[in-house]
Amino acid sequence: MKQRIDYIDLAKGLCITLVVFYHFFTILHDCPPFIRSLSVFRMPLYFFLSGLFFKEYEGFIGFFFRKVNKLLIPFAFFYLVTSFALPNLLYYVFGFKVANTESLGISGLWAFITQEDFSNNPIWFLWVLFLVNIYFYAILVPVKKLTSNPRNVAAIITVVCFAIGFAGSVWLGGKHIKCAFLDSAMSALPFFAIGYIFNRFTDILVPNRWDKLLPILVVACFALTFYVGGKCSYRVNSYQIHPILQYVCGMTGTLGIIFTAKILRTLPFITYWGRYSIMILCTHGLLIHFLLPIVRRAHLSTMITALVLLPVVMFSYQLIIPLMKKYLPYVTAQKDVIKIKKTDIQ
Repeated sequence: MKQRIDYIDLAKGLCITLVVFYHFFTILHDCPPFIRSLSVFRMPLYFFLSGLFFKEYEGFIGFFFRKVNKLLIPFAFFYLVTSFALPNLLYYVFGFKVANTESLGISGLWAFITQEDFSNNPIWFLWVLFLVNIYFYAILVPVKKLTSNPRNVAAIITVVCFAIGFAGSVWLGGKHIKCAFLDSAMSALPFFAIGYIFNRFTDILVPNRWDKLLPILVVACFALTFYVGGKCSYRVNSYQIHPILQYVCGMTGTLGIIFTAKILRTLPFITYWGRYSIMILCTHGLLIHFLLPIVRRAHLSTMITALVLLPVVMFSYQLIIPLMKKYLPYVTAQKDVIKIKKTDIQ
């Protein structure tokens, strides 16, 4: 059995809670500056954590099929169900029009490629993380063949990944060039690489002598992040701050969350949500769209609406997660669709 690290699950739980909270404001089209500024590190944290636990496995075939099981199959399932089947059912049977209903079917696939837009937008992350894993594998393996020195490997992949990241955010993002989120994956790649390097050259995953400084580091990280940070959208590959600050604040905010989680170690419910954050990521948009019309009748402010609905949505997963584990294990990364045997892929 693989031993889970509670504070990593807590970090993911804190982050998925922020993701859900943020989406209340984007759906209501009323996002305060402070809430927008959370975007500078919200998704980079997930890319960093994925890089932190990156493995090459037995080779590319084994690596590829593992990422298909954990990322591509959940993405494909929830894309087809929530961005095609369900919106069509609601529209043609009940007359209820879901956002982006006009981009379903073949036209939806074209919109996915050229506009990077579809009904259940939050699941973009699964597709982009799949791409980032492929990018990083394609960079790391040749570099490790070039040199066996770990520090040289780290230096080279840092330079290469940041070059690709700046090309994605500055060039493709600046020119608004879109192609099935390949551009977003390029922009996110540096965070994945930094996570990989942190695992190899720091003691971030285990107790160490620097942990006594964690409260100071948390304050410093968040102070810098919110002082010079700004809105960053990795989904649409658009950034309102300087590219250097994009990555600096993305990392300081990421480390701020991780260090906070390391201090707290675990929190009831939130650690649990972090462990199954993929389920929340894929379905919380449906819950928000279902609940918002009910709460809107009270004519509350956007902030109060979000604060009222956030615990309702999050605590509903105390019931939803066990149901998804039982009935949807193969499409929520709990069980493998493609069985992998080392003897078959070596």
